[in-house]
Amino acid sequence: TLYNVRAEILPPSGTEHCRTGSLCSLEVSITRLSDLLEVDKDEALTESDEYFSTKLMYEVVDNSSNWAVCGKSSGVISMPVAARATHRVHMEVMPLFAGYLPLPDVRLFKYLPHHSAHSSQLDADSWIESDGLSVDKHVDEQPDGGGGRCRGSAHLASGGEHRGLPMPRLQALPPGQVFNASVGTQVLVIPSKDDHVLEVSVT
Repeated sequence: TLYNVRAEILPPSGTEHCRTGSLCSLEVSITRLSDLLEVDKDEALTESDEYFSTKLMYEVVDNSSNWAVCGKSSGVISMPVAARATHRVHMEVMPLFAGYLPLPDVRLFKYLPHHSAHSSQLDADSWIESDGLSVDKHVDEQPDGGGGRCRGSAHLASGGEHRGLPMPRLQALPPGQVFNASVGTQVLVIPSKDDHVLEVSVT
């Protein structure tokens, strides 16, 4: 196992539980569990003066439609290939229903340039940034001016919108390389105080 992924949802400051229709904080922690291995030696691996690093793309999705992901739901990070190296991502989610809700899924992909030439990496990074993804070790605000937009699930834009530009490749990590420590975790969401039920009778 190469990576441990842990997600946690925190209620707004000063409150004990999340409420329907209110923004909550989603914190994702991605931790590298081992040093450089043979499986890491591919186009995504880069070497600096101090350490090797690899590019990963994370994506937060909720196929069960319990949560709306607000703002940017995916991004590219430069992950040091060293044991216990950790990258943290913060974003906002909004619960759509009350009850014990499972956490959204956090998916990891290997982010590869469009071909193995390192000179193309900047081009690939420029392409992915134009799609609203962050290529940085720090989390930044979404650049598209969407404000507090929330959506139930996120999908990457199709390459047809970027004709003539280099296309990065996403490679799913094989089963067993990623351990999701938050699978099965549920969060209690209570109804908003101003929730009401509208009864409609059809005759």
